[in-house]
Amino acid sequence: MDIKKVGIIGTGTMGLGIAQVVAVAGLDVIAIKATPGSTEKAMQALGNSLTRLVERGKMDEATKNAAIARVLFSSSEQDVAECDLVIESVIEDITTKKELFRRLERTVSKECILTTNTSTLSVTEMMAVCNERGRVAGLHFFNPAPVMRLIEIIHAFETSAKTVTTLMEFSRKLGKDPVLVQDTTGFIVNRLLTPYMLEAVRLLEHGTGTIDAIDHAMMTGASMPMGPFSLADYIGLDVVLAMSSNIYQDVRQQYCSAPHTLIRLVQLGYLGRKTGKGFYDYTKKPAIPNSQLKHPVA
Repeated sequence: MDIKKVGIIGTGTMGLGIAQVVAVAGLDVIAIKATPGSTEKAMQALGNSLTRLVERGKMDEATKNAAIARVLFSSSEQDVAECDLVIESVIEDITTKKELFRRLERTVSKECILTTNTSTLSVTEMMAVCNERGRVAGLHFFNPAPVMRLIEIIHAFETSAKTVTTLMEFSRKLGKDPVLVQDTTGFIVNRLLTPYMLEAVRLLEHGTGTIDAIDHAMMTGASMPMGPFSLADYIGLDVVLAMSSNIYQDVRQQYCSAPHTLIRLVQLGYLGRKTGKGFYDYTKKPAIPNSQLKHPVA
């Protein structure tokens, strides 16, 4: 199956990033805003992202304009009716996603592939609400989507071999490096990465090291491009907490449970870079460790 038109449900950070990747690869995109309000902000954000690439010399003006022209923004899910592939990137809530899949199956053709960009939720559980289950799979991009090369293609319980092959070819057409993963909570990357970040918080709580010391140690001693606290702030602490909760529900092991400090930060609305404060305080230039975490809750 040759994918020519892609529907993307959700125009947040991930949805827009995926839209940009697909449009730059020369495919038409229908980007659906999943929350109330105008699509103007999303259109502007996409334009700004591509403009920055032009300013850095990584894209010419003609390529930018062509990519923008390929993206149609809408607030109606009905506009994905003629798409060959739909990628949902809405809120990380299984009930919301299952309801969306029910609606999508009534909207698109029987040949259209339905995928989810979930980072930890069960693709099989979403598949279960569909009648045409062979066309359902996971297509997990990483943030920022225009930069990160990996895509995890999630083989759910009844995903067909044809669907997997098509998604592999599609991912490579985008210039990405796909890996096939069975439907396990957290898949590969987040199943390994989430406990790593959680253990760093526990080390902080136990007084083993400070935020900057732990980050520095992992960057210099383990050749990590970012330390665990910088990474958690970059991902978003609410997302890290959600991943922790989903994996813990599956494995019921203490190492996957959320530490108190992470829970408290999310409760206070300190979600990392996107809110200006998390484990680091980004209102300072350069960012410094959050002074309120000198004595974290253990």
